[in-house]
Amino acid sequence: MRDRIAQVLDRLSPAERKVAELVAADPAGTMAATVASLARAAGVSEPTVVRFCRSLGYEGFADLRLALNRADAVAEGTAPPRPPRVIEAGMPIAEATGAVFDSAIASLTAARRQLDGAAVERAAIALVRAGRVEVWGLGAAAGLAMDLAHRLMATCRGVVARHDPDAQALAAATLDGESVVLCLSLTGRSRAVVQAAREAAAAGATVIALTRPASPLAAAATHLVSCVVEERTALRAPLTSRLVQFAFGDAICVAVALLAPPAAEARHARMTEALESRRIAP
Repeated sequence: MRDRIAQVLDRLSPAERKVAELVAADPAGTMAATVASLARAAGVSEPTVVRFCRSLGYEGFADLRLALNRADAVAEGTAPPRPPRVIEAGMPIAEATGAVFDSAIASLTAARRQLDGAAVERAAIALVRAGRVEVWGLGAAAGLAMDLAHRLMATCRGVVARHDPDAQALAAATLDGESVVLCLSLTGRSRAVVQAAREAAAAGATVIALTRPASPLAAAATHLVSCVVEERTALRAPLTSRLVQFAFGDAICVAVALLAPPAAEARHARMTEALESRRIAP
């Protein structure tokens, strides 16, 4: 990456050079950064960061970060993921579907490198000890909230998922010091979730946030499980950010299962049996 930056350095604007110097000096920090945090650190605007990425030949910051992760993988002797292809109008369907999987693999590989095992363990300990567990998410995160609640029923007490802002506000008013709330948001800026998280914390509950660091939701949390992933909004772009969020949630559930008391095994068996009885026999 330093060689690539050196090749274009003379063509960069003064503001872009500030970004270049920061990326070259701290590749690891760049991999964990966002466009906003990198812009603040370099003292430039967010569009300047994007222009710098394009000056290097990347579509945007997400692709720059993936390139840094691939370079890091090569340095560690591990196989880098296949570079994701941009899905464009007119691309054959078979090729486009392959690109979706390439993007998923690349995004999950990059996310794996930022996962903080210690943060996951702190969150898991809080969930296992809780007398009541609430899982909150809105919009696309609502599906993840439901999934995590189902997973945590076997290992935690009083688990419920809520994806309605009013229901979250009402629940926050009933929480206490034995309650834990797991809040889900890719951006950390969902107004309703942030407000409910603040109200839950004020009631004495432990708030776990699976979200972007340096966000309003992260600031409201007792424990942060940092999840930095660029959410692509182009019409044809694969939504790999959702896969990353689900993988982080899965990591939390597995950690909870490892810490859960032996009774969780029997509870899980009863839950499995209850579902099986509702399926049509083959």
